[in-house]
Amino acid sequence: MLTKLKTMLADNPNYYGGTITFVPFGYDKNTQLYSAYYSKSGPKGALEFLQLADVYDYTKPDYDWYVEPMAKGNRWGEPYWDDAGKTYMTTYSAVFYTEDPVTHKKIPNGVVTIDIAMNQIKNIIESLDIGPSGFGALTTRNGNYLYHPNYEYVLSHLNIKDVAREKNDQNRLLMSEMAAKGEGGIIDHVSTTTGQDSWLIFETVPISGWSLQNTFIKSYIDIGVDRLRQQIIWILIAFMTFGITLMSLLLRIDGDSQKRVWQFTAITSLILIIGIGKIWDLALTYQSSATIAGVKVPDKAGLRALINTYQNDREQKQQPAPIVVPTGLYIDAIEFSGPHGLQLTGHIWQKYPDNYPASLVKGIQFSKAKSISLKQSNVEKVAGGEVIQWTFQAVLRIDMDNSRYPLEVESMGIKILPLDPSQNILLVPDLDAYKLTTPTLLPGLDRNVFIPGWKLTETFFLMRTADRNVNFGIEKNFDRSTLPTLYYQIGVKRVFIDAFISNLTPLIVVTIILFALLLLSKTEDIGKILGACVSVFFVVVFTHLTIRRNIAGGEIFYLEYFYFVIYFTIILVPMNGFRTALKMRSRFFEYRDGLLSQAIYWPSILGVFFLITALKFY
Repeated sequence: MLTKLKTMLADNPNYYGGTITFVPFGYDKNTQLYSAYYSKSGPKGALEFLQLADVYDYTKPDYDWYVEPMAKGNRWGEPYWDDAGKTYMTTYSAVFYTEDPVTHKKIPNGVVTIDIAMNQIKNIIESLDIGPSGFGALTTRNGNYLYHPNYEYVLSHLNIKDVAREKNDQNRLLMSEMAAKGEGGIIDHVSTTTGQDSWLIFETVPISGWSLQNTFIKSYIDIGVDRLRQQIIWILIAFMTFGITLMSLLLRIDGDSQKRVWQFTAITSLILIIGIGKIWDLALTYQSSATIAGVKVPDKAGLRALINTYQNDREQKQQPAPIVVPTGLYIDAIEFSGPHGLQLTGHIWQKYPDNYPASLVKGIQFSKAKSISLKQSNVEKVAGGEVIQWTFQAVLRIDMDNSRYPLEVESMGIKILPLDPSQNILLVPDLDAYKLTTPTLLPGLDRNVFIPGWKLTETFFLMRTADRNVNFGIEKNFDRSTLPTLYYQIGVKRVFIDAFISNLTPLIVVTIILFALLLLSKTEDIGKILGACVSVFFVVVFTHLTIRRNIAGGEIFYLEYFYFVIYFTIILVPMNGFRTALKMRSRFFEYRDGLLSQAIYWPSILGVFFLITALKFY
């Protein structure tokens, strides 16, 4: 009996322990309590034997793994701390019977149990391939948490209903009621863990009655954002064209009424402004990080698959397997240091396995570092190896694409290398060190980190194979595979309102002044008009040059096209004054006493702005 129990536990990695437990005097008439218990509590998970009756009286009401099934039949128990196994666990108990010699009826004679450690359940849930935007949770039939990314929910024996009431989460209350009935479903939900719009998908595990809940953050689900943005722009253009055409027909602008012409001008300008604003919103909202070179590692399942890929590749080529060193990063402060500098302060750590060769150096380095200060802060022995921690201050060179200014959505990569890159070392992210690895929750960044003028949008790790055209003087075989490099990516998005006030406000004011000059050009002296145009020209030029110095871009950025349009408008506005002074006839300027040139001013400028915007962000 004990041999079979021991073999079953040894053969199944999901089982932590198990007992064969008898009712009082059920094992032997001279033995009150008997409970043979094997658990993987020995060194490196070795099985150890314990007689539970020597530790506690399992017939007391506190021990529901025995009391509940004896009263109600086979069942899963609630999670608990086991004094014998010295770990949090949950237990499945099955009743076994003996036959009454007189009545020949089956009489419960005890229970056989299997224990699953909560750490194992944690590993199972975290191994689910639910993508970079998802995380899972598991509750018992009573609503108690078996697993949640915030592990305090489990350790504190919190119930899903209590958490939902505390956070005023009506969706989760509804889900808990449905889960208690064994039902599943999908709820449109704002996650109380992430604070973001999500889908909450839940289903009951039939054999246990537990409820598995997966949360998917909508903003990080790959929906082909580039194609979606393009489709929305085409739909927007179609609606705008229809609206402008309809208004021209309804207002009959070909008639004699100047009022209707100006109404049409105002409505057309408003439609164009709304169209530009909508494309700005699309550019900031539907911007994917999928174009970043490399393989994202947002979850543990993906990391394990990635490591297996590299190890199998080396094995097929009969090369030594890489030494995997989990590496973590935590940034306390971050700020820009000039147009191409990023200043960081924080902590970095590495987990070195026990079999790490003594001949190999330990440590890390940052690529493209202008300056760096790295100081070892702690060395601690852990199961299977040691953890070395450093504090660091670094100024790194980064490459920013300012072609979308002021609507930039950037991803800055911090390249982390072994101290000696020629060693057979594979740095991978230490995802076990982070409670949540969902990119939009900014794992690895302090909550108080703030970059003026920018919004932090996401952080994640990725692995990228180096693409160099140099071997640094060391010949390498063609059949030797190159190990990838670890990157920590920080996604940022410019705060548009700041750029709008500082850059677009002068352009708007200048455009209004030019319109006023256009209205006065046929009555005012050409010299005064020209002087006013020169004055606003210098305002635009100095604003333009200031932006150029700040972003230090080697290309024409989006907002710069607006300046070119204004420059051209500054040249055109005095043209009517010159024509009048030179007594030159023009149907365009003289049509209906100059109404045409004035009425098309705003639609023309805004139309060009819209066209530039649509082409830039299509």
